[in-house]
Amino acid sequence: MRYAVTRIRPEVGGLPKVLAGIEAAVTGNGFAGKLLGCFTAEIGALNQVLILQGYEDDRALAEDRARQVVEGSLFGAAEHFLEVETTTYAPFDFVAPLAPGKHGPVYEIRIYGVKAAGLKPTMDLWRAAVPERAKVSPLLGAMYALDGALPRFLHIWPFASLNDRMAKRAEAVERGIWPPKGGPAHLTSLSSAIYLPTAFSPLS
Repeated sequence: MRYAVTRIRPEVGGLPKVLAGIEAAVTGNGFAGKLLGCFTAEIGALNQVLILQGYEDDRALAEDRARQVVEGSLFGAAEHFLEVETTTYAPFDFVAPLAPGKHGPVYEIRIYGVKAAGLKPTMDLWRAAVPERAKVSPLLGAMYALDGALPRFLHIWPFASLNDRMAKRAEAVERGIWPPKGGPAHLTSLSSAIYLPTAFSPLS
């Protein structure tokens, strides 16, 4: 299983046109991959669209990536794009594949940089800690990057609201079950953004 996470930065004021183009493109069966989610940034770097796609094999992923590079308009409305960036991820082997459905509507997406040779011990610590942490609020997805700045990983946490997020995170910290003990020692950077699903996002 592979995931492609594409970040699009539209021209200022161009978000509605970009979303209309993306919806037409991803629902028109022009992709080898499956659309899992499409989100807009609410807190963090604004004026951003995040597209999450799933692939059963590397060949299908490579086909879509090559088409996007050559054609430049696979997501539609490319004339309104200022920036497009796609990263390939592989899932943590103990986290279930992403499944469409209503999980949010508030999604926190975090990206952590990891020290060299720190990804494997980080995954081991998460493997041990996630089951108890998930009793407070679910971890929807966790995946490590296969290209770009390495090593780093992305994780997705859905919440019913921003207040729900604050309460659940505070509870996990207060109970001492999160972050994983020893985990922060392997990290080099942390970023977080809040996203909301678009009307056509399978993850809602």
